[in-house]
Amino acid sequence: MSHYETFLLLLALAFCGYASYTDLKTQKIYNFCSFGLLYAGTLSQLMAWYFGATTPLYILGLFFGSGLISFALYWFGIFSPGDSKLFWGVCLIFPLSLFRSMNGILSFPPLILVLNIIIPYSIVVLTYLLFKFAFGRNKLSLFRGFLRSIFRKSMLLEKLSNLLLLLGISSALTHLLEWLAWQPDRFVRLVMVLAVFALLRKSLSRVLKTPVYYTTVSFVCIWLSVRLAASVAAFFWSAIFFFGMYLVVFVIAKQWVLSLASLMLDRAIDVSDLEVGMIPSEQIIRVAQPDGTVGYEKRQVVFSSGHDANTIITPDPVGLNADEIAELQHLAAEGALADFENQIRVQPSIRFAPMITVGVLLTILCRGPFYLTLLQLL
Repeated sequence: MSHYETFLLLLALAFCGYASYTDLKTQKIYNFCSFGLLYAGTLSQLMAWYFGATTPLYILGLFFGSGLISFALYWFGIFSPGDSKLFWGVCLIFPLSLFRSMNGILSFPPLILVLNIIIPYSIVVLTYLLFKFAFGRNKLSLFRGFLRSIFRKSMLLEKLSNLLLLLGISSALTHLLEWLAWQPDRFVRLVMVLAVFALLRKSLSRVLKTPVYYTTVSFVCIWLSVRLAASVAAFFWSAIFFFGMYLVVFVIAKQWVLSLASLMLDRAIDVSDLEVGMIPSEQIIRVAQPDGTVGYEKRQVVFSSGHDANTIITPDPVGLNADEIAELQHLAAEGALADFENQIRVQPSIRFAPMITVGVLLTILCRGPFYLTLLQLL
């Protein structure tokens, strides 16, 4: 690696390091860091084109691809706006020679950086939660909350619809990849299916969930799965696989982690004591009752699933604003939140700038996804 490329990596670490410092100290990432990285990254790509190391088509793909991924991370409520801009800039400044040993989609810098951020973060958080659970005293409360969340009647229809949606997406994506004559390995294909599934669920989050909606989505997904299946046996094996994966990943594991995180990390706070910037760890949804009245329901979600007319609050890294707090306090004054004792649960503010910095270090040291290097060592 040349001195120039080493300078680019040191520059990226310097910007990320300062962003981590300000994020931990003030919970802000100054535009000096994010826009500085965007400017330096764009300039470095143009310089690489000038020296013949890349092409304009690759630069455009990298610029818009990393921009879309950073926007998706913000849209799903994982990153704050400052985190997203910092991530975008870092993706642009990586020199191509860093990923010379990678092939295919795993050589795309934004994907490598996402893996090197999300996977270590998930491992650390899960290890911490399991440690707290092992030495905690509220195990019975955790099991009760876990079982209640799984067997809630109001969510069973949604879980069945999501399962069929996952099956339909898998069938459609498999057919599309065969039509394009592209055969990625099973892991990449599974990641693509889950990414499309998450994206489609997020896009449909604003649609009113009625029996007509569930019937339509289920019928279309079943028709696609049967129509595009290579055989009846292939359809049933695919259905069994995705049923098992959905049950383990999106029902049992998801609800277990959410219940564990809610018990160990969150705290209940009275609506009257809410402050701007506090991050809720649950949704409050307006639900129409059979007698024509309006009630309110709490739901556990992993990330922000979007605001609609019936969503009062939802987890969002930006936190609550003054209007949302005022609405909650108004509802509490009217007695609408009496079933919740006028309390909501809030979670600690997550600083992702240090995790982005860790992801950058892992990317530089491993020259690709860190788990591949870990597998080689093992």
